[in-house]
Amino acid sequence: MTPEPEQLPCGAELEALIIQVTDSQPPVEPAHQNSCPYCQSALRGLHHGWGTVQALTREPVPIPPRLTAQIMASVRTLALYVVDSILLGHPRGETRISHTVLGQVIQRIAHSVPGVVFASAKLIPHDPPEPARLSVAIRLVVAFGPAIETLTHTLRHVIDLRVPTLTGAELSRIDITIEDIAELAD
Repeated sequence: MTPEPEQLPCGAELEALIIQVTDSQPPVEPAHQNSCPYCQSALRGLHHGWGTVQALTREPVPIPPRLTAQIMASVRTLALYVVDSILLGHPRGETRISHTVLGQVIQRIAHSVPGVVFASAKLIPHDPPEPARLSVAIRLVVAFGPAIETLTHTLRHVIDLRVPTLTGAELSRIDITIEDIAELAD
């Protein structure tokens, strides 16, 4: 139930007078307001009260001495929390996967490609950060024999297929550096 609008003894609604004062609107019934002692008294009180509110809005608000430092510490903590992991949203919560785990997943995928002897992966966050999107730099030692271009094409293809399935992360870029070629014993 809605309460009845508050009225002055003359029948004028107080809310209409408040709107008139706060929004600098002209009176709805100027002849009545100019001659009514109830409206004049209410308007004087409203103008005084609104003037006080306006004066308060112009006064600076003192910031507690340590508030800025506390806010910045929280921002830095949150930034570190996001920078070292990807964030996967879900209606029932969030999942964070650290860059270390993602790097290990990519290394294991790389080791599954024939011709890769050793792999290391370094994740590169986007700037500005994108919660589930990264780039990766992979360093490889490959076996002598297979064509390097074919091997790197296969590796990119396998990583593109398996990383989103295993982790939910999307890789925008996969940079591969061949560091060495190893002779495998027969």
